[in-house]
This record gives sequence, structure tokens and C-alpha cells, in this order.
Amino acid sequence: MLMQARSLRTPFAALLLCAAALATPCLAADVESPQGLLKGQVPDNVAALKRVAIASFIVQYVTDFGIESKGSRSSRGAGDVFYSKWKDPPPELLQATTDALYARLVADLQAAGVEVVAAEQLAAQAPMAELRKVARANPAVVSDSTIRKASTLVSAQGLPLVLATVPDVKLASYATQPIEGTDSANNLMNWDKLASQWLLGSNIELSNLTAIYFSQLKMAESLNATLLNVRLTVPLVDMGITSKLGGLLGGGALFAEASTTGHIKPNPRIVEAGTVFGLAPAGANPGHRHMVALQKPVPITGLKVTPDKDKKSVNAGLFSGSDEKTARSGGLIGALTGAAGVEGAKADFWVSVDTAEFQPALVNAGGTIFKDLAQLLSMAR
Repeated sequence: MLMQARSLRTPFAALLLCAAALATPCLAADVESPQGLLKGQVPDNVAALKRVAIASFIVQYVTDFGIESKGSRSSRGAGDVFYSKWKDPPPELLQATTDALYARLVADLQAAGVEVVAAEQLAAQAPMAELRKVARANPAVVSDSTIRKASTLVSAQGLPLVLATVPDVKLASYATQPIEGTDSANNLMNWDKLASQWLLGSNIELSNLTAIYFSQLKMAESLNATLLNVRLTVPLVDMGITSKLGGLLGGGALFAEASTTGHIKPNPRIVEAGTVFGLAPAGANPGHRHMVALQKPVPITGLKVTPDKDKKSVNAGLFSGSDEKTARSGGLIGALTGAAGVEGAKADFWVSVDTAEFQPALVNAGGTIFKDLAQLLSMAR
């Protein structure tokens, strides 16, 4: 199960901590899961992988997804930015689904012969109180106009919501692409970030890394277990843009208008770059994070996602200067201020989800990943 090492985005401060900490060297084994869904590094300590404590379990529900055209910038001074946004499910369903995913992970680990430390025993650890001091409120809403995303982050079973142990990963390629038949990635703003980043570094608790890593080390040693930190990232749609010039520049009638059209296509999945499993073993260097990451999206089958429309067009008169704006042209205006489903923010596409199907569909998709992880840990050599 050996593989060529893949680099992971690790904050510079963590690298300094890894180099300076007086602890066991950062020994790791490169691994690939039996079904090939997961690759990365695990601690080079086989026994440590047979007993784990789930220290964090976060689901990132990407509730707001945007895409911007380069081609429209010359006619308006700012690109056309099209956004899709979830209407629902309600916050309580997001929490229930996150808890159900956690329970499925525990069951799959135990079925594979991996011992899971009881949640009550983990919660009683003194360092857990230190982690709670630097954790975010649950749920937490994060947004960033650079990568055109807003997300609701939900932590399972009252665990602290800490992101530093499960950052985005860097892969050789990404499955996220513009909708087929729309403008190529070269005509879209920040497409590389849109495809590869689901949270920016500014959303990581950089000022609290020392407290986070040493708290995890202490708990791992006290429990004689490897701490397992989990993040699953769930977007529901793909987007694309088509653009064309009008008037003399476009070869049409003199007063024809330039137009830009945003497109949306339902595509619920657990996405690769944001789905990470971090492992912190007892006795390890606190600054070195062993991590395995999802290598390709896992579809969420059986979940009906319904957009209110599949495209929206805006036109700009080349001579009159008049134009029709997208809902948030120019930036992530009216960013989410609460959990998914807040009706106050604008959007070009509103996406509804069948709430009855939501939890079972996500748990089934998550189980596909968890079983591969459980086999990877139980079969480690």
C-alpha cells in the first residue's frame, strides 16, 4: 500500500513547531486504502492505529457557491458573479446528519476491529477543555469572497470545532470542473482556488496552533490512543458560465448587447480536497500531522437536489452603459450570518434539498469512505 508522498498544506508555524518540539521524530508510512479512495501518511506505529479516539468530527456544508467570468470585466469594470445558495435543509437536520455520520464512522471502525475510545472518556480529558477554549461556536459559518464560497460547519456530538488539524489538501488534480459545454477554466476568475480550496488559510486557527497540537498530544498519551480528526466537505452543485460580446466587437448588430449566462447543475457529493482524516498518535511530534485525504469525490446517491432554474443571463448595452446585475456582482455581498437556509441573502440560483432523503443519503455516502478508512487502519503493516 505504499505510494509516492503527496504534499499537504501545512501552516508555516506548524512546521516550526515540528522542528523545535522535543518529541519522537516524525515517522510516517505512505499508504493507500484498499479501494483507493484515501491516500496519505499514517504514523509508523502499527499498534497505535488499532485504538483511536475521535477528537473532532466536522462536516462542512457548502451552502453558498459562486463563479465569476473574466470576459465580462471589460464591459462593466467587474466580472459577473453568479451564486447558488441552499434554501434548506434546516440547521437541526444538519446537526442530526452530522451526528449520524459520526455514529456510522464509529460502527465501521469497530466492525473492522479498530477499538474506539468511548466519547465520555475522551470528553473527561483535561486537555479537551483547553481545545474548547480555542474552538469555534457550533455551528460556525465561514465565508471568503476570494474562493466564492460560504459554508456552515457542524461538529458532531458536542466535540470542539477546530479546523487546524484538518486543512484543505493539495492533490495532483481535482474533479471539480465547470459544467461541460460552458466556458473553459481559463475564462473564469480564481478557478484554481475554486477547484482546490474549500477553506482559505485565514479560516485556520493559526494563533492557537501550539495549544491545539500539544492538547492533542497530551490526550493521545493519556488515552494511549491515536487521535482521529475528521472533516467531510459537502457541496451540492456544479456551475459554469458562457459569455459573448455583442455590437461591433462581437460582429452582430450595432446596438446588440454583450451577454453572460450562469449555469447550474445539481451534483451532490463529498468532495476530495476538503475531506481529510488527521491522525495524532501518542508520543509523536505535536507539530507533525499524519493525514490521509480523499482522492476523488464520492457521489451522494438518492438525494434529490432541485434548483429554481438552471441558468440566468445578464445583458449589458455597449453604448447605453445599462446593465442587469447578478445577485452579487462584484463580491460575496450579504454573506451568510447564520446556518444554511437564511433567506436574507441574495442568490441567482436557489437550491432545495429533499429533507427526508438528506440524512440517509449522506450517511450512506460517508460509509463508503469510512469503510475504506477502517480497512486501511486495521490492515496497516
